[in-house]
Amino acid sequence: MPDRLTEALCAPVRAPDPATWRASLGEAAATLARLAVRRAGAGRFRVTDHDIRLALHGLRDEAEAAPFAWAARTARRPLGLAAVRLLAAGAARSPAEAVRARMDESTRWVRDGSPGATQLDRWLAGLSAAGRAAVAAEAVTWATRLWCALDWSVLDGTPVIGRDRWWDSPHSALLALRGRADVRTDRASLVVLSGPRRDSVRAELALVTLVDALRGRRPATPGRVVGWWPDSGHLVRVEPEPAVLTLGAEGVELVLADAAPRRAAAAVRSAA
Repeated sequence: MPDRLTEALCAPVRAPDPATWRASLGEAAATLARLAVRRAGAGRFRVTDHDIRLALHGLRDEAEAAPFAWAARTARRPLGLAAVRLLAAGAARSPAEAVRARMDESTRWVRDGSPGATQLDRWLAGLSAAGRAAVAAEAVTWATRLWCALDWSVLDGTPVIGRDRWWDSPHSALLALRGRADVRTDRASLVVLSGPRRDSVRAELALVTLVDALRGRRPATPGRVVGWWPDSGHLVRVEPEPAVLTLGAEGVELVLADAAPRRAAAAVRSAA
């Protein structure tokens, strides 16, 4: 698996025709400009790959019924990424040591009243010993899979671990898109996937390409996006093609298409 996944991140990327790429990016930007319309009481739309997945599978209402909460499953990625950063910097010798160091850091920040303490840090600091052990086990597994899946010595440049990118619409402060990636190199981005293999995954990964293109990332054409399921080792490669920009914009449009009616209905229910 390390060779196959590393090859997917390091293989040369064929650049699309510049004129076609610019035209497709212009069309995608125009679609987003039309969507970025202020609606009374609509609130902010922060569109992620998770939103696109739910919208394409008709699961948004079900998901919104359960608000986000920190748990071992939701904490494993941020803790795992922090652990892999420590490993890559040589500040830890094993994923277990790295996760333990990151969790101990949370305890210190909360105890000392550090302004850098996040909701995750405060949640971790309030757990029992058994709860911390359960969270650590999930994070160690996540970090071990990512750390052992790549040949880090041959990746282009200095890999950026984590660091999701956001694009804020210039037409409305209400619209923002997130491009999630777990490892970024000079020519590719790696997204660790969970859940079953699904038809919507290309649209989910297209959002990474769209955000990079809208942000004007250098080089002008974003790189390949590789989706990877650790459980099965299955890979999905999304090349930087003009059609990917269209796919990403269509995914955002689908997410927002029913956002206002759903929020209006929720407001009516809460007022009843």
